[in-house]
Order: sequence, then structure tokens, then C-alpha cells
Amino acid sequence: MVVAKKKTFSIERRDARIIFPETSEYYGVELVTKLDVNVQTFLKFQGINDGASAEELAECFTMFGDTVLTSWNIEEDGELIPATGEGFMTLPPAFCMAIIGAWAEQATTSGKV
Repeated sequence: MVVAKKKTFSIERRDARIIFPETSEYYGVELVTKLDVNVQTFLKFQGINDGASAEELAECFTMFGDTVLTSWNIEEDGELIPATGEGFMTLPPAFCMAIIGAWAEQATTSGKV
């Protein structure tokens, strides 16, 4: 008996370029992020709006900067802020939430970006 070799499926992880529209107070911001993260990481970010504690928010923001964020064009006082967890933690909270929200919207969209 001949056993057919099973074909495997290779996951291709995508990146996303996030550009805020002209109608946004963050118009001009451009970010490059990893779009396809593991479900555990994605769910951690989804829990931000569910009454997360200050410690949980800090962990999520730092994790986003360290594991999802690749680059951005954000500066303060003429200096580019590093696209890292530490740099992400220097942003105002509403700005962080807008970035994560825009990323989550793209991360849940299927197909090529």
C-alpha cells in the first residue's frame, strides 16, 4: 500500500504599515508592526479595555513596543523616540491606545496587507 505524503501548510507572518488618516489627531504618524502574532499575545492586547490594572497595562504597552513594533516616525523635542517597549512607555496613554487599536483592527483582517 502506498501512503500519500501529507502536504503541510506554511504560515507566512505579515507586517503592517499603520498610517493614521487625515481626520485623526495622530495624522502623520507611520508605524511598521508585526501583524501576525501568536494568539496569546493578541488576546493580551484585547484585554486592555476590560478593566486591566495599571501593572497589566504597563506590561501590555511594553510588550507591544518590544514584540510587535518594528519602527515608527515619532519624535519628541527633535529626537526620535526608540521604537521599543521603553519608547512606547513614554507616549501619552490615549496615543498608546490609538496605536494598539489601529494595529488590532489590521491584525483581525484576513488577507494580504
